[in-house]
Amino acid sequence: MVILNFTLSEEGVSVFHDALACMYKFSDDVCLEARKDKLTLTTLNISKSAYVCFTFAANRFFSRYHFEGNAQYRDRFFCQLYIRSLLSIFRSRQGSDSVRDKDASIERCDVAIDDGPGKKSRLVARVSCRNGITASHSLPFESKPPIHAKFDKDEAANCWSISSNTLRQLMDHFGPGIELLDINTDDEDRVVNFTCFTDKVQKRGPHGNEAVLKKPLHTNISVEMAEFDDVEVQDKLHIIISVKDFRAILQHAQITSGKLATYYSEPGRPMKLSYSADGILCEFILMTVGEQDAITQKHKNTRARASKTPKPGPGPSPASKPEGSVASNQAQEAPKPVQSPPQQKISPRPRQTQFEIRPPPVPPRAPVTARSDRSDSPLFVEQGDEDEQWEPVDREDDDEFAKEVG
Repeated sequence: MVILNFTLSEEGVSVFHDALACMYKFSDDVCLEARKDKLTLTTLNISKSAYVCFTFAANRFFSRYHFEGNAQYRDRFFCQLYIRSLLSIFRSRQGSDSVRDKDASIERCDVAIDDGPGKKSRLVARVSCRNGITASHSLPFESKPPIHAKFDKDEAANCWSISSNTLRQLMDHFGPGIELLDINTDDEDRVVNFTCFTDKVQKRGPHGNEAVLKKPLHTNISVEMAEFDDVEVQDKLHIIISVKDFRAILQHAQITSGKLATYYSEPGRPMKLSYSADGILCEFILMTVGEQDAITQKHKNTRARASKTPKPGPGPSPASKPEGSVASNQAQEAPKPVQSPPQQKISPRPRQTQFEIRPPPVPPRAPVTARSDRSDSPLFVEQGDEDEQWEPVDREDDDEFAKEVG
């Protein structure tokens, strides 16, 4: 049974391909979710630190769109596909301006999803070119529900928006090999600073104990607040994201020429970036960290507290150095080398880092076991104890979506 079928124009094929190409920079798989009024593509990168969502309005983006529910998929249909295969289907065939290349360009693309009892689950795309050639592609898929990262916009007190074209020009000043982007404001100078750097070190020396910065490039670009459409950010607040993710977002945002809006609260909490075009809403949720010096100092203080343990009576000689453990009386009286007593085999409770949040209070049910590792991802806002945590989230924000793409 054909559950979903839609038609893309030549321009629609190009926009669809650009969205998939952007998602491919984050992950190899994409989750397709179809409803009567919209089609949504989502993906989550392997480190669970970046979430991408493209929503296409059914009545504005597609030349034709029809969703037919059945007993299994009454209100929505979902599946997971391999992005690289989709890119080969929706790639543009336009070349130079010659008549021959124009004739070989895509005129339309008809897509149908066939699924049901006794059916071979597959996506079928029929590409029609202006020269009379028609290519049919059949792509199997996996029936897997999407995972949506939730973002609490109420707690995002910091926000700014700017033209994506303006912001894209700033990225041209950042050199290769950089990994982190520090975004902060200076109310005194009325500027927003974009500082790009890397903190990777490599070991050198005869014993490999000399730490050397691998790519010592530090670039800072200051943009006057007058260039922004809106800036409401806490002064001197430093929030750090991945340059690779930010660059991928800007490269796609430049194509849409939309206004890039950013919302975040504090380091260690997610940042949301969004922009829209005619019939399409693009949303990204990225994990953030704070200043690297603060993180390093926090780790040093933790190690220092772990090494400062009370020692009853005369302590062991400096050569023993029971680092990070509590020595018992039996361990102190034993001859050298000191063997660890049974108590020392119990590992201490792992401390929470900026990338960890409280785990779910109860183990997930069997159908969710394969996705239970996503609960460690900081992209997901904690829910109440009475809720099913880490379950796929239904996106019912139809009013907000219609407002943003309108």
